[in-house]
Amino acid sequence: MSDRHICQIAFTAFNAAQLRDWYHHCFGLVKCGRIFSVPPMPTDHIQGVRPNPTETVSWLIDQQDYFQLEFFQFHRPRPRLRPFDWRPCDIGYNLAGFYVTDFDRVINRIAGASDRPVPVPVGEPGDRRVALQDPEGNWIEIMERDPVAQVEGADPCIVRPELLTATRFIRLSVPDLEASAQRFVEVLGLSLVEGFQLHTPAHEAMWGLAGAAVQTVLLRGVNFLVEIAQYQDPEPRPRPPGYQISDQGYMNFALGYRSAEEFDRHFENVRRKGFTPNHDSPVDIGIFRVMYVNDPDGFSVEMLNARKVCWSLSGFNPGEPYVQNEVLIDASPAETWDKLINHGGMGEWSLFRTRILRPGRESPNGPGCMRRLCAFGMNITEEVVDWDEGRRYTYRLRHGAPFRWHQGDVFVSEEHGLTRVRWAIRFESRIPFTGKITAWLLQKIFARALNNLKAQLER
Repeated sequence: MSDRHICQIAFTAFNAAQLRDWYHHCFGLVKCGRIFSVPPMPTDHIQGVRPNPTETVSWLIDQQDYFQLEFFQFHRPRPRLRPFDWRPCDIGYNLAGFYVTDFDRVINRIAGASDRPVPVPVGEPGDRRVALQDPEGNWIEIMERDPVAQVEGADPCIVRPELLTATRFIRLSVPDLEASAQRFVEVLGLSLVEGFQLHTPAHEAMWGLAGAAVQTVLLRGVNFLVEIAQYQDPEPRPRPPGYQISDQGYMNFALGYRSAEEFDRHFENVRRKGFTPNHDSPVDIGIFRVMYVNDPDGFSVEMLNARKVCWSLSGFNPGEPYVQNEVLIDASPAETWDKLINHGGMGEWSLFRTRILRPGRESPNGPGCMRRLCAFGMNITEEVVDWDEGRRYTYRLRHGAPFRWHQGDVFVSEEHGLTRVRWAIRFESRIPFTGKITAWLLQKIFARALNNLKAQLER
């Protein structure tokens, strides 16, 4: 069974900043900074792009541990635009899939941010899906049910449940299904998925190929699916002459390694078994150890060991203000939940004096509840906006703090006889350059509050 972790899918964009903003807004993903790469940085040794490229790289993260969406803006060479007559059956990476926890909210955001109508979803409530093109013409599929959770042996790797989205698969069209599947299993170390089918031929209509004759094989890493397709009708076209991965579209996906030793062991195996690296040896700049390798059909796959202590530089940690605190409490989930949702009693375990301004619609502490928090000379008004009884609630700032936007998510779950509480806060500061300092202060304040909550409940 595969223990391979897939840590990234990458886009080459004509306007990467605009495309990243679209995914950030529509899917509720978190920005993670950017870097500018110029020679003599040996990017050509890594990517195989000629001449040695000049590029801007930026990232978003979703719910998963050690996973990112990567957006390349090539300044040299300029990205060639995708041909007008390109089809999802043509050879290459052609579709990415996203599981979303609030299907209607994401679809509404896409409708509001797009200049073309959103197709009607297919499937029954709870298992709906829709396929559409992002602003640069990349096909994406949005799924209401998590496909990874349906695959035996896979692990969803969720560490940020407050986010809306987890990236779940990439699809590629190949000239020889059997050869590609064998290489991806025997060389890259992915596992064949049996007993679960991601797509049937009927789904081809969602990306404009109704009636297509196609065969597929589904593979998995620990957290991610790779679907390989071979089309018989319509006949797939090869990549355009002179194609480079700097051309507009999906670039590749990345295998993520937790140590340099693991990376080196698998790199030697991949090279020995027929994948061609773009340079004789991996490139290591301290932040990460990396090399792109290519299979005999020209499919690029990145191999990456991004060192965890440097994740803030390599785009695997949030780059915008994001406060995350968790605590394990030796008390029942029900008792812990009741303590947390007693909004008027928060002063018993936090720095905030609180009172209820308006009870909720269906329950006093539930959705619609407005609470006022007083501390540090501020009077802050918050409203409970989302609710999953006994498990989670979400609140938003309405007035009184120096934030343009502020959201908190509180989770309660049972774990080995204990109760885990997660409190995650995201915000945009009104005062320039204060976001990280404010986040650091909030981290301390809410860590202390949760420890006080733990002490009270355990007494």
